[in-house]
Amino acid sequence: MRKISREGRTVAVTAVILVIGIAVLGFLLHYTGSNLYISEVCSHNDEVMHDSVGFYKDFIVLNNSSGYPVNLKGYGLSDNNSDLRKFVFPAVTLNAGEQLVIWAGNQEPFGDEYYDDEALYTGFKISDHEYVYLTDQSGSVIDSLRIPPMKQNETLLRGKSTDRGTVGYSSYMKNIPARVAEDIPAPVLSAESGFYEDPFELTISADYDIFYTIDGSSPYTSGIKYSGPIQISDRSSLPNYYADMGPVSAAYEQFYPSEPVSKSTVLRVAARRSDGCFSKESVATYFVGSNVRDICAGSYTLSLVSDPDGLFSSDRGIYVTGSTWDLNSAKVREEDADPVYAPANYNMRGKGWRRDARLTLFDPSGNRLYDEDDIITIRGKSSRSVVQKGFNIRPQDASGKVFNGLIEGAGQILMLRTGSAEDVFKTNFRDSLNARIAENLAVASQRSLCCQLYLNGEYWGCYNLQEHLDTTFVESRFGVPAQNVNLIKLDGDPEVPSGLTSDLVQYQDIESYIKDNDLEDDSCYERFCDMVDIDSFIDFYCAQIFFANDDAYLGNVALWRARDPGALLYEDGKWRYLLFDLDNSDAYAQNAKADIDSFVDGSYAGYNASDDIFFSSLSRNAQFRKRFAARFRQLLSDDFSFDTIAPIIDDFEQRYTKPMAFSIRRFHDSDFSENDYKDNVEVVRSFFRERGKYMSEYVTLHMGE
Repeated sequence: MRKISREGRTVAVTAVILVIGIAVLGFLLHYTGSNLYISEVCSHNDEVMHDSVGFYKDFIVLNNSSGYPVNLKGYGLSDNNSDLRKFVFPAVTLNAGEQLVIWAGNQEPFGDEYYDDEALYTGFKISDHEYVYLTDQSGSVIDSLRIPPMKQNETLLRGKSTDRGTVGYSSYMKNIPARVAEDIPAPVLSAESGFYEDPFELTISADYDIFYTIDGSSPYTSGIKYSGPIQISDRSSLPNYYADMGPVSAAYEQFYPSEPVSKSTVLRVAARRSDGCFSKESVATYFVGSNVRDICAGSYTLSLVSDPDGLFSSDRGIYVTGSTWDLNSAKVREEDADPVYAPANYNMRGKGWRRDARLTLFDPSGNRLYDEDDIITIRGKSSRSVVQKGFNIRPQDASGKVFNGLIEGAGQILMLRTGSAEDVFKTNFRDSLNARIAENLAVASQRSLCCQLYLNGEYWGCYNLQEHLDTTFVESRFGVPAQNVNLIKLDGDPEVPSGLTSDLVQYQDIESYIKDNDLEDDSCYERFCDMVDIDSFIDFYCAQIFFANDDAYLGNVALWRARDPGALLYEDGKWRYLLFDLDNSDAYAQNAKADIDSFVDGSYAGYNASDDIFFSSLSRNAQFRKRFAARFRQLLSDDFSFDTIAPIIDDFEQRYTKPMAFSIRRFHDSDFSENDYKDNVEVVRSFFRERGKYMSEYVTLHMGE
């Protein structure tokens, strides 16, 4: 073997080192000096920004700091250095000095028709402690960074590709939280929230400079510096502000009040220390004068205070059509789609569409009952598109309850609910009335209170402050722990709030049993009764048929069971039914008179009780028909008798007439009177006056003697 001299070895090693050094230097220049780099990463996006169909997804931002455009075709992003081409860019040009947002995750359509066909989605999610890699067309890494632990809506920001990045708030963030210090005492107000006959001067005291607002906006960002007493008076004669906001519906014509609406004074106050840190807020609502008191007398009154930007702005407002509708309205028109269910800000779900709110509740005598910070969202399905929208109210503390103790046995969440698109400007109480009529049946229904709402100080109409149907509702009503409740809601396909596949399978088992077995056979029927509480089943269908609910069976069906059977009374594993969304009933439509045979007629979708797979299958069984007929006749003689129902209607009429007259004038008809409202109630009363006579005949016709 030929030996190499020491000098030769030195030269060779030097050459190798030089080659490696040049390669490393070239790589480092390419890698650390790239003008195309990742400038932002957000792994907890709840409120920073959303895509064009309204979904808040985590995101990655690329920046082109060069002086020339870059065609990104063939470049890649990944969160795995063993698979650097997880996402490959199409032919997209990033101009000099511009940024590009890429959403981390899969494209998510709204319904079946709406999706963002211009944005980029990686197909993979990102999370804290992961790396994100940017590669060029050859697959070489030109930039990477590690995602540190971050709080909700924080972003890792970089000014150039050589930066490690700092955690802060994105320039896309429209609502940057103020710095609040727990050691700064909240300002003290000289008067508490409440009703006052005469105007008065309010003083505020605090250890530091005081900032306040009177329009519901945040004192942290919009505050006026306090310099002396504030005059608190009746503001009702002032021009409307929030009542004139819009557009708030893509489906219905918006009604703007012709006169100033009733108003309260909302005060939000915070103290600011010299270092820029704020105290927690002090919030109060003042109702001044006999005119305001007259509107609220006799019903509960709720002051809801929430940042106006989060309610009414185009980008973030949950009450308006907003930018989501602006970006999708052309497609709605092209496809001739139903605007009720089209993308609009108010139709969106998820954490990004929740808003913090201060809620202060007064009883019918004006006494303050509750004053608490909660979370609000727009509620409902089709009712989201109406002008007077409803809200879900959930506690900020996951273990708490909204207005705990107000409605005995209520769950964690309450609703501010209207009568949907059908009853909101008729009686606004059909759902609550029917729930009250059915309160002694073996099927749970939602209890409610009549409530006048003021939103950021402006009168916002009459609502039903009502229980919300979820697993905590079941726990409160039946004692089964919420974590062991399998709740299924049917609206076409089953909705499974838990998200557990096993919960869906439990429901599919009972549905399959109905489809695969002949319930005319007594043994099959008895097996069904082992799986379903037959009393609950019968009472559910008796109620839907008696009320002539034209929006039942295909949707608005809820049933539950204990996921795992246990020792408690209702942990037997049987399915039980829940009543909800009963607005489309009690002769709300012209074709739904007292004489309608709702066994076979009346459904707006043409899907009546006789078509429902559960009811029609069981109706083939003689035992079931006999039991159903006996129970229906019993109900017709007591709970469903007009003698029982008439006083309930009288009570609702007495409680709702004045509030609803104000509410309908606010949202629908400036000339609406209390007598007009009483005419609407009379339609309901006439329905129930005659209903029992016809139902006796129909029960015999369909179920036998």
